Amino acid sequence: MADGLVAALGDVATIILSNVDKHIHGHESPVRLCNYLDVYRNRRISSHMEFSAGSVTPAEAARFGLRKGDVLVTKDSETPTDIGVPALATDDIPGLICGYHLAILRPTNGLDSGYLLHYLQSVEAKRHFLRTANGLTRFSLGLRALASLPVRLPATSEQAEIAKVLDAADGALGQIRKALRHARDLDRSLLHDLLDGGKRASGTARGGSAWPIRRVDEVADVGSGITLGKGVSGVSSVELPYLRVANVQDGHLDLTTVKTVRVPITEAHRFQLQVGDVLMTEGGDIDKLGRGTIWQGQIPNCLHQNHIFRVRAHPGVLAPQFYALIVESDIAKRYFTRVAKQTTNLASTNKTQVRAFRFPVPPTLAEQSHIADVMDASRATLRALAAQEQAVVQLKATLADELISGRARVAVAVPASVR
Repeated sequence: MADGLVAALGDVATIILSNVDKHIHGHESPVRLCNYLDVYRNRRISSHMEFSAGSVTPAEAARFGLRKGDVLVTKDSETPTDIGVPALATDDIPGLICGYHLAILRPTNGLDSGYLLHYLQSVEAKRHFLRTANGLTRFSLGLRALASLPVRLPATSEQAEIAKVLDAADGALGQIRKALRHARDLDRSLLHDLLDGGKRASGTARGGSAWPIRRVDEVADVGSGITLGKGVSGVSSVELPYLRVANVQDGHLDLTTVKTVRVPITEAHRFQLQVGDVLMTEGGDIDKLGRGTIWQGQIPNCLHQNHIFRVRAHPGVLAPQFYALIVESDIAKRYFTRVAKQTTNLASTNKTQVRAFRFPVPPTLAEQSHIADVMDASRATLRALAAQEQAVVQLKATLADELISGRARVAVAVPASVR
């Protein structure tokens, strides 16, 4: 760290490990509990939030009751990166108790609560917690791990200014994320209205001229992919890239890792993807059943695995971009959830069921393409907001690293009375 006083957290804050569980006992006093997810999902705990009911003894109420300025951290998790996640109590909330799997950090002398909130999100703090946590399959921060965290302590006035700068970045990030959530809601609503809600892309109702319902095999060809593990000895073969289920996401492709397979030259063309093919997964988690996207030819000579179906639209009848939206819609999700073979949280479909899927098809390619264009514009807005979000996340990370390490300093106003 850069120059400045460094103190162990245990020397500048009272640390209280909570053991208050969620059980309600009739002989105890009713309270509200601030639980693990309240802290994990929120950087600030305020009176506007809803909390679960609980009960405590008088001794627990006195020890674990939250005060304005307390910083809470998650202390137990099966995932190491989920420990040490902080949230600041911004209000005095009578009857609110710190729940199990959390610790209260109550700053004493020389430590600003807002500064501590951001310090606990720093790279230095995360490294310390990963290094000192107990456990191999479940990770826990004990009193020693928390108390031994080194904390750089500039003057409290500078700590407060650092917190203000990083709070402003958090505020900007919160506004962008709010706009992004709103845009996603609008996007889903728009997709529903255009495909399942009876509206034309122009915004007018379809009225009596409902679209005809067609089976997939009436407007497209459905193909299965290559089965892995077949031997190719004794025949001419070629090694080519192929898509796995992990590559096909809902509405996009993840091409970070693309594997290759050796196939007979005579079979390669049979499984080769073409630009405009709509890719659909055979199965997996039930909420991901039938997920798909459109192939844009990102990788030359790319094949697809047998757990991925490719739907190749008939020219002049079905626009691939329109069908890709259908696959993403509730129309497809309802159908494949109904017909799929299901086990515990897993589901699978087959080529026959894909071919039999019935959906509304606008009679002209022009209307299909117009719907796709409208949704493309909506997705462009989502991409722009997502890019803004990532830019602010990176800006905040850089600011926090520079300010908390002391490599950059903030100006602290000096009152006129002491000049």
